[in-house]
Amino acid sequence: MGRKKMSLEDTISEFRRVLPSGSATARAIDQGEPVEQVTLKAIDDGYIEFSRDCARLMEMSLRRGT
Repeated sequence: MGRKKMSLEDTISEFRRVLPSGSATARAIDQGEPVEQVTLKAIDDGYIEFSRDCARLMEMSLRRGT
């Protein structure tokens, strides 16, 4: 069975489900802040791998022109 391609929005939405509601990252997502701000808050909160995943997805999106 193949792995589903995750969009940036899917990745953020899925990650939000596991975040504590009081974290800066969760608040940024809930307030609809730009992805760049969400990833910066994630770094501050210690979610480095999530930030890397977002950066990779943004780069792939730019390369595809979407």
